[in-house]
Amino acid sequence: MAASRNSPTSAPPLSKDYLSGDKPFERLLIWSATFWPERNIDLQLGKEVVQVDAQAKRITLSDGSTIAYRTLIWSAGGDAKRLSCDGSELAGVHAVRTRADVDQLIGELKGGARRVAIVGGGYIGLEAAAVLTKLSCDVTLIEALPRVLARVAGEDLSAFYQEEHRAHGVDLRTDARINHLVGSEGRANGVSMTDGMVLATDLVIVGIGIAPNVGPLIDAGADGTRQLGVQVDAQCRTSLAAVFAIGDCAAHACAFADGNVIRIESVQNANDMASLVARTICGQEGVYAATPWFWSNQYDLKLQTIGLSPGHDQAVLRGNPSERTFSVVYLKAGRVIALDWVT
Repeated sequence: MAASRNSPTSAPPLSKDYLSGDKPFERLLIWSATFWPERNIDLQLGKEVVQVDAQAKRITLSDGSTIAYRTLIWSAGGDAKRLSCDGSELAGVHAVRTRADVDQLIGELKGGARRVAIVGGGYIGLEAAAVLTKLSCDVTLIEALPRVLARVAGEDLSAFYQEEHRAHGVDLRTDARINHLVGSEGRANGVSMTDGMVLATDLVIVGIGIAPNVGPLIDAGADGTRQLGVQVDAQCRTSLAAVFAIGDCAAHACAFADGNVIRIESVQNANDMASLVARTICGQEGVYAATPWFWSNQYDLKLQTIGLSPGHDQAVLRGNPSERTFSVVYLKAGRVIALDWVT
């Protein structure tokens, strides 16, 4: 069986194709509604697991029902992090994580919202900025670090995307920090910055990462933390008997990060972990050693990344960013560890 709060969907197009109106929601479903019963899969939507009893091998759902298991695969992903400043609970403050999030955004845009403040210069923030600019919104993007994509890419790539977004009309502000959100009648209408400036806005989008959904596993005694995720071994097993974890919520010792325990938030990671766990349950030996890869679509540009570049000591630029097609090769101690390619 599978329990979920939402229909299983392909997440990346949700913040791009669905928000822009290029694809209906039905085309984002991983499988059609008939797929599950045809394969004797009991898909229970609108529910979540609130307790795991690892000794009894039983889970409790949010509706109070319980389900026994022989093997449990935890693939709960994460929830969008919220701002911690005053005003973060006001109406008009959004994440881009679920269909409900995007439907709310679409409703406000149809209602006339045009001034958008985006908090966070990672993939989610930049992709949202590109889509909303296409929808004729006035977009301000706020990044606390000195450059966008600072946690995942080198300076050449950051500089290129900053120039691209500004060329498309985005008011992109780096080294910028929020003091609090300003509201009227329970709704956000401004962002107060630490420099004293107040940015007028009709809505706010927060794209500052996710918090892994691992609370019930941690409460059951699994190794890991609510902040960093549940730790798994080379077969994606948790420290709880017969419990595996995969995807965004699973922290593993990664060879591409010098053996450090990290979480990788990507479609590739989730799919490859799922395949390994399925083979392991069926008695096939294997270890998780998949090469990380990512992609991002912004405007008419496609960014593809392989490997993990944080920790590099050299970056080699190949091609000319002014021609909008180039690559960046990242090295550490003379060894290639990652590659970014823009086309």
